[in-house]
Amino acid sequence: MSAPTVPRPKQAGPPKTPTPPAPVSADDANKARKSIAKLDEVLAMVTKALLTLGGGALIFTCVNVTLFGISHQIPWYIAWMLDPLASLALITVLYVDGVLAEHGGDYKPGGWPFLLRWTAGLSTWVMNCWTSLYPDGHFHFVPQKPDAGGILLHSVAPALLILLAEAATGYRKYATRRRGELTAIIAKFETAKVAEREAAEKRAREEAEREAAAKREEAEREATAKREAAEREAARREREEIARLENERRQAEIEATSRARREEIEAERERLALTERTAEIEATRLKAEAEIEDRRRREQWEREQAERDREAARRAEIVKAEAQAEALRKEAEAQAEALRKEAEAAAEAERIKAEAEARALEEAEKLKRQRALERAAAKARGTSESAGARASISAGRASESAVALSAVPALTASENGGRIPREVREKQRDEAERYIAKCSLSGIAPDLERLGIQYGKGETWVGDRVRAAKRRLAEEDGFEESVIADALDVFEDDNSDSDSAGAA
Repeated sequence: MSAPTVPRPKQAGPPKTPTPPAPVSADDANKARKSIAKLDEVLAMVTKALLTLGGGALIFTCVNVTLFGISHQIPWYIAWMLDPLASLALITVLYVDGVLAEHGGDYKPGGWPFLLRWTAGLSTWVMNCWTSLYPDGHFHFVPQKPDAGGILLHSVAPALLILLAEAATGYRKYATRRRGELTAIIAKFETAKVAEREAAEKRAREEAEREAAAKREEAEREATAKREAAEREAARREREEIARLENERRQAEIEATSRARREEIEAERERLALTERTAEIEATRLKAEAEIEDRRRREQWEREQAERDREAARRAEIVKAEAQAEALRKEAEAQAEALRKEAEAAAEAERIKAEAEARALEEAEKLKRQRALERAAAKARGTSESAGARASISAGRASESAVALSAVPALTASENGGRIPREVREKQRDEAERYIAKCSLSGIAPDLERLGIQYGKGETWVGDRVRAAKRRLAEEDGFEESVIADALDVFEDDNSDSDSAGAA
């Protein structure tokens, strides 16, 4: 099996020497400067033309858009603002896109500038051409009878504005690119001039350095000779100076010794004076501390005495306040007890008065009912005066019994066990309650057991009828009179039956 072939590395050739750029002459640089100035003039002219055309288009379209707004019920002093707003937005986005394209060759408008530009342009164009697109005033997706001349007339200004703005963007991009190229030419020329100036300066600097080196060597030789002479002179002066310094040192030592002695004597005097002043200050300090301590103790005693006096006064006030509070409490308890007794007495009097009034009302009601029954009995007795006293009494007792018994209704439930109708049940309850009311007004105890058997009801139903009868007597208007009238009718029926029996 053969070994894999390893590719041999390719031998690299000698590095290519970059081709030096062509030199730029002064004429080329001057021509580039003139071209840049011309480009600036052209860009300024384009900007002025764009703004002039935008202003003219704004003035031209403002009238039609204002009339369009007025025709749609917008006041004229508001309608005129619509076209300037849309036109200014269009002019602004067109001008800004052009300027940015001029200052940056790689600038490309995004989606929002594109949307704003075409929205503003189309809205201005549509509002300006509306009457030409729909002369009949009716909207159709495809215009039916458009005015071609009007559309052309009103489309010229917006179209020229938009196209000039787009063309101006291209002009600015080309001018920016061309200006960069011309600026590069000028920069190359300036760089070459700077390089030549630097080379000349370097040559002059090297020549100056050589001359300076020669001068330095000559100066060094002269300086060496002068230095040697100066050293010899300096050695002589040094010896003389050493002798002079030695004499001065000896004199200075003598003067220093005497001055040190005088300073020691003066320092001792100052130390003694300082010790005396320190003793005086210490005595003064001790005296001041003693006075301060005495004053502090005296103030402390006065504060403690004042605190004791305040505490005694406060305790006296507390005792006095407690005594007053106790007196007030006892007085309040006595008043409360008196008020409670008065209230209990008043309540008891009210209760007794209410009970007396209730008994009086009850007696009056009983008396009223008794008189009504007596009037009924008297009327019944008047019809049978021919009978004797014994027969009258017997008839009266029989009548009372008849009132009590005849009041029991004869209406009963069906024999076959069927459901009693609602009207029948209501009639049974009314008859039972009237029976109990008659017995109550007559002073006769109702036969409740017989009443329950009569209607086939239990004690609960009978008890409900008793309570209902009492409530109706007390609350229902006309119920008592109706019951008394029914009782009088029963008396009359009984008396008529008695008369018939006597006649027989």
